[in-house]
Amino acid sequence: MTEEEQIQDGRIQNEDELYKKLYYLRCLKKEQQQADERRDRELAETDAWYKPDKETRSMQIANVEALISDFYMRQYEQNPHYRFKSRNGNVSKRKSTDYDHDDAKLLEIVDDKYIKTTKKLDWSAYKKTLTVMDDGRCVNEDGEVVPVTAHEAIKVMIKTPKEDDE
Repeated sequence: MTEEEQIQDGRIQNEDELYKKLYYLRCLKKEQQQADERRDRELAETDAWYKPDKETRSMQIANVEALISDFYMRQYEQNPHYRFKSRNGNVSKRKSTDYDHDDAKLLEIVDDKYIKTTKKLDWSAYKKTLTVMDDGRCVNEDGEVVPVTAHEAIKVMIKTPKEDDE
């Protein structure tokens, strides 16, 4: 591979290039930090006017919905099939049933067909009993090869100095 080909493949070839890339990385992180700070300032400015307006509108919406619900319930008492439709919206009812229950007490009295049981491996505990061989296969405590393969990985840690460290 010629020197031109090495430069074109985009990989770092020496410590001087590494130094330049670390500098570039530090500049990118600083630029991102400035953008994040600007975003936070602008969000704070937006929240200053948006939150009070939203709270006011939410109260108004709740009041109007309460008035509509009150009217609907009065109409429903007279006619259980009452519904209202218009281009601005519909008003109708939906019945639902909420159940308050204690699972622990019910488990004692209900039939087994209504109880879910799941079989799950405790991987963290089982993993500690395995021995990894050179080729990545794993052997359990009994010396049997188990259908588990271990892969080692090396993670490169890159740390750039903070603004204070410059």
